[in-house]
Amino acid sequence: MLNQFKIAIIGYGNLGFHLVNHLSKAGYTVTQVFTRDKSKTRISKYKIDFIDELNLINEDSDIYFLPVKDDALEEVANQLSLRGKIVAHCSASVDMNLLKNCSENIGVFYPLQSFSREVEVDFNNIPILIEGNNPSTISILKQVASSLSNEVLEVNQQQRLAVHVAAVFANNFSNYLFTVAEEILNKENISYKILLPLIEETIRKVKENPPSKSQTGPAKREDDKTIQKHLKYLSDAADLKNLYSIITQQIKLKK
Repeated sequence: MLNQFKIAIIGYGNLGFHLVNHLSKAGYTVTQVFTRDKSKTRISKYKIDFIDELNLINEDSDIYFLPVKDDALEEVANQLSLRGKIVAHCSASVDMNLLKNCSENIGVFYPLQSFSREVEVDFNNIPILIEGNNPSTISILKQVASSLSNEVLEVNQQQRLAVHVAAVFANNFSNYLFTVAEEILNKENISYKILLPLIEETIRKVKENPPSKSQTGPAKREDDKTIQKHLKYLSDAADLKNLYSIITQQIKLKK
């Protein structure tokens, strides 16, 4: 069954790519996709009008999503005049009022996930955060989001920013710490994969209990002898030693 709204996607990076595919699968008509790199259009299996100039965007769509980089949003928004349409960016940290000159109906449509073209995602399990400047816009964005995801939240800009900060700690910083662990093991000719069961168990625990209730390790136990051994091991890596000390202290403070 076709959904009633026609949607244009202005930006065809990783998120734009997945929005095109999943909105199309959900029955929406994706009318146009703007991309600065037309070679990327070969990736899409749908018959869509791909354009590489913003002045070629037509006003046939009901909703215009802007999944573009934060530092490019203002430049793109300044070139859009879509009166009567819904214009929503997909950024975690940008105020929706950046779009105020694009339309009288503006909002945010932010899927809380990291995206890459090579990895298929299940939008059903991706929270989508919604914001809008009027009830009608909020209602329509919620309707579209609910057709993709089982979890749709209406939030304000401050809440959305908080979610993004938390996501950086949970995703970006944790992955960096995995990278640090990998480097430590590589130094001793041990594969990082030895840690995978431990990482999987950590994730399993936080699915069942708040992370604050699942903390383990020498800092939690206040096992200072072990901590000193670890710091001695890291004595030739001042940055890692400092990082270890900071996180250890923070865990101790959370007791």
